[in-house]
Amino acid sequence: MNGRLVGVALVCLVAAALGVGALAGDAFGGDGHHGGGAPGGGPDRASGDGGSAGTDRPEAARSAADRPAAGRLVRPRDAGSYLWPYTSRRRSVDGRTLALNVVVLGEPDRVRRALERRSDANWSGAESDAAIGETPWRHASGATRYTYVTDAPGAEGQWVEATYQLAVGSYFTARVHARAYPAPSGDWTALQAHTEYWDWFRLRHTVTGTGPGARFVEEDLRGLPATTDLRREYHGLGGSGNSGWLSVIEIASASAAGLLVVASRRRLHDRALDLALPGALVAIVLGVRAAGVTVADLFVGTNPQVLAGLCYPVLVAGPPVAAARLAPDDPKYAAGLAALGLGAGVALDLALVGVAAVPVRLALHRVALVVALAAVAAGASARDRRLTAAGLLAWAAVLALPLAGLV
Repeated sequence: MNGRLVGVALVCLVAAALGVGALAGDAFGGDGHHGGGAPGGGPDRASGDGGSAGTDRPEAARSAADRPAAGRLVRPRDAGSYLWPYTSRRRSVDGRTLALNVVVLGEPDRVRRALERRSDANWSGAESDAAIGETPWRHASGATRYTYVTDAPGAEGQWVEATYQLAVGSYFTARVHARAYPAPSGDWTALQAHTEYWDWFRLRHTVTGTGPGARFVEEDLRGLPATTDLRREYHGLGGSGNSGWLSVIEIASASAAGLLVVASRRRLHDRALDLALPGALVAIVLGVRAAGVTVADLFVGTNPQVLAGLCYPVLVAGPPVAAARLAPDDPKYAAGLAALGLGAGVALDLALVGVAAVPVRLALHRVALVVALAAVAAGASARDRRLTAAGLLAWAAVLALPLAGLV
């Protein structure tokens, strides 16, 4: 008797489990994706007849009922085709599952290279493969999912399945899984990215979220040389794990990416030129100090005044020549760089020889030198001969004051 009761109980448990599994099958796809498909006659339908796609209706009526309504389409680009921002288990809005959450604007082939084999792609100016990095994505498999694309909201469109699938992580643990839907006509690729894990009790993947998947794609593509924009756009169509937002990532074409790299290199070159003036001034001041010490050690017993006479002309002529030759085009900026460079050189020189306190008159003398050199740099930058000449005269006069015993 007890054995029969146990047997009956086991049969009831198995039946209950099968019933729950059947219900779960309505909410999850074969690979564990959430369902939430729009019910018959729901807002995703193109027609309002409300019935299921039965065989008693004409083919045209069934086709219209399976298509999304015009108000449920979004346009990834201002000029281009329209997209239903969801995926479906079948070629009908009734099979709606997870929402598309990323759109990458750019040539579909270039987008695919960015995801699959970015180190092999020509990024028009990347210094090395290390600057690009290896892609974390690997080819993946999963259940077939469709989305709907049309040239115009009222026109006949087509159901397309994912062209390729990618994943980061192990199949039997947890991973980020993405399905890619390149535009049949247009420069964009829609992605459905989500996180999931393998459930051994269900023998399939269970989706844990769509937001983390979109953020992973954002972070992965953010640092590529060709990525020119990353933003989020609100289309207002929620449901199926979507709050109505799309992550939009723009990847420049090969020619545009080349122009961007050239512009970036030009900016770096300009910055290097900007640093050349203060760097040269610091090097001149400290170089004269180092040269004096070196020459004195090499020629022991030589009159120090003779050795000073060999190095001093470099200190007299070097800073004005550097200021005139290396001044950038902006006069105010040039004056500031000259003042910064000479001021830093003087401060470092005093620090190296251990001078902790500087008399006021010497401090004023150094300030006067800085002002004179700034005038030279500003005049050279503005192509103003009078200002340049005035700066040179001031420079020479301030240098002559100590020689005359006035400082």
